[in-house]
Amino acid sequence: MNRTKKQVIEIAERHGLMLKGDTLVFNESGMDFQVVFAFDLEENEWVLRFPRRDDVMPRTKDEKKALDLVNKNITNYQAPDWSIYTNELIAYKKLNGIPAGTIDHEIQNYVWEIDINNVPKSFHETLGKALAEFHGIPKEQAADAGLVVHTPEELRQSMRERMDAVKAKFGAGESLWRRWQAWLTDDELWPMETGFIHGDVHAGHTLIDKNANVTGLIDWTEAKVSDVSNDFVFQYKAFGEDGLESLIKAYREAGGYTWPKMKEHIIELEAAFPVAIAEFAIVSGQEEYVEMARQVLGVSGNNKA
Repeated sequence: MNRTKKQVIEIAERHGLMLKGDTLVFNESGMDFQVVFAFDLEENEWVLRFPRRDDVMPRTKDEKKALDLVNKNITNYQAPDWSIYTNELIAYKKLNGIPAGTIDHEIQNYVWEIDINNVPKSFHETLGKALAEFHGIPKEQAADAGLVVHTPEELRQSMRERMDAVKAKFGAGESLWRRWQAWLTDDELWPMETGFIHGDVHAGHTLIDKNANVTGLIDWTEAKVSDVSNDFVFQYKAFGEDGLESLIKAYREAGGYTWPKMKEHIIELEAAFPVAIAEFAIVSGQEEYVEMARQVLGVSGNNKA
């Protein structure tokens, strides 16, 4: 369901938000929300999200809990603050900064706001500081807020169960399976602590200023207490081992929890990405994703699924 300009203004007014009608900019790209950017009468810029279906809003409850927790604890970095949150509208003041990169579906890659061949040192350093601050949010508060909380012991068990389920459904290439099992059984690779993670850190969710300093993170739908390494995987995929080492160093210096084989663990975590693709294929049931899962699992042509 798409709202018209008149409907957007009327809904906002019902929630005490007076918009300047000539400033509305519509973004229709989202499957779950229609997004509108607009200025209020005091020249504050707002992001307004209108649910397209009735099933959308119940799935925002955990993100609202996560954002409330982040905004209560964090002062140096930004996250959306949903000052309006009802069944017909989510609205918050637009954050400072712009995404470090945005997906261009035509080229199937990111269009970057930074030089990825010569990534500014400030990007790695400020991202490391931001992650250390976010990950340091007390786990007890996350539990009290009703968010998912994983213990270090649960991380490996959960991954083992997920891998077993994917293998049972699709199969797995022998070399990939051996790599996964070696990772699961190597105590030195796995963290002894968990932390409050964003869960989906990538260029599109990472806001930066004109000097490539990270100013905040958006889209907290995957936030929980879990393996902090999840928030480093994109750094490795985008910038390789050098970029990953730079981020881990900055994170450690900012007080983040690290361990001797953190880098190796993150690399192995990235190598387990076929698990998530296979899980999505199972949920969606779409043949294109089923075939994609078979390919990344090294069992393309296997009709087990």
